[in-house]
Amino acid sequence: MAEKDLYIAALEKKLAELSGIEVDQIKKNQLANASSEARSIREMAEYVEGIQVKQAGQVITGQVNPQVAAMFAHIKAELGEERGAHSLPPLKYDYSALEPHICTTIMQIHHTKHHQGYINNLKAAVEKLAEAEKANDIAAINALFPAMKFNGGGHLNHTIFWTNMAPEAGGEPTGDIAEAINKDFGSFQSFKEKFSGVSVAVKGSGWGWLGYCPKDDKLAIASCQNQDPLQLTHGLVPLLGLDVWEHAYYLQYKNLRADYVKAFFNVINWANVNERYEVARKAAGH
Repeated sequence: MAEKDLYIAALEKKLAELSGIEVDQIKKNQLANASSEARSIREMAEYVEGIQVKQAGQVITGQVNPQVAAMFAHIKAELGEERGAHSLPPLKYDYSALEPHICTTIMQIHHTKHHQGYINNLKAAVEKLAEAEKANDIAAINALFPAMKFNGGGHLNHTIFWTNMAPEAGGEPTGDIAEAINKDFGSFQSFKEKFSGVSVAVKGSGWGWLGYCPKDDKLAIASCQNQDPLQLTHGLVPLLGLDVWEHAYYLQYKNLRADYVKAFFNVINWANVNERYEVARKAAGH
């Protein structure tokens, strides 16, 4: 067993002895701080539960935030899901397939616990949204938007993330995306350095992204906090996303986010990124 695996096993055993909590739960919350995903998911669930929908005669009228509909439109475009009919998408590879770059334990917990947590909260938010719409409670509808953005974004972002990776992948891209990277960043190496720098520099929790600007027909690199969707935040179509929340790498890389970002380049599914780029350009009329 590798030294890092022995360390993790010993840590899990000690934590279990001290806390009496099952190992899976320990892993989910392991070494979490105030910005941890597990806590954020729980707090958002409590936020949704705390929103009170008023009776029809008591509601405050106004204008519904247009981003409510946009959030679900982006989810449908990516997953084909109607509002409220959300489910965990299966991976196209085994949890162990990205070893040694991303370990089995991280992949399994990340997919079945964290991603599923976003879906559960999103469905709860949609149920309350339907209640608010029935009562025409605009204030309640808009109050639910942060929950839909956080959990809907978590569902959307992770779905893209899983498809952006593949076993025996990585290396340099080919095809149209390779030409676009060279055109917009000068070289693949220049892109790699900029993407890595932006991802490592995300403060707290968030994502690093390569996106496509339909208006300018150009690639762009951006970061988003927490689970903010790229398209709602920057107007860019997501092509390649990197989750830099601690849960995505801490078990394996501890606090060395830069090492995790470096390892990510060994599993990038450039065929998927290229396909997303071609579809985005066609949709934009280019």
